[in-house]
Amino acid sequence: MKQPKIIETKRLKLVPISIEHRDQLFTVYSDKETTHYVPRETHLTLSETETLINRLLDQMVENKAIVYSIINKDNQYIIGTSGLYILNLEHRRASVGAVIRSNYWSKGYVTEALEKLIDIGFNEFDLIRIEGMCMHTNKASEKVMKKLGMTYEGTLRSDVFVKGNSYDSKVYSILKNEFAKKNV
Repeated sequence: MKQPKIIETKRLKLVPISIEHRDQLFTVYSDKETTHYVPRETHLTLSETETLINRLLDQMVENKAIVYSIINKDNQYIIGTSGLYILNLEHRRASVGAVIRSNYWSKGYVTEALEKLIDIGFNEFDLIRIEGMCMHTNKASEKVMKKLGMTYEGTLRSDVFVKGNSYDSKVYSILKNEFAKKNV
């Protein structure tokens, strides 16, 4: 996999995640509202955020992911993360995901970031399929996936364990030819 480059959109800069982002990302991952639907515990310490960043960096080194910190161009502050996670390179499949601070919800930032990652997946890595998943109660993430042109495929029962409870996950996907038609 190629070394990730900095990506700019109208309102965002996507910068490859770095340990130097730890303090600002702690602000993201330590907020209970922000992490309500995230399938891991809300961070209580900087070391938890550092451990997560190091795990994501390892996945990048192993060519299993490309993960970005999302920077708001207006204030130059990190407002979340987004990633393209390789599920099976042989079968040209990946998933996308994002976490963004709750005060930036419903403003189109996640859609803007993930649209770029989907484009990279299809056009730079020649993927055929990219999927997204969310807890069945996460209506905002479902809305994002629909805006991205993804198709609902089904619900996986008790698929994810979040903060002591088992939840169903809704699965959406988009194929390369569908993305190409959407962006003509």
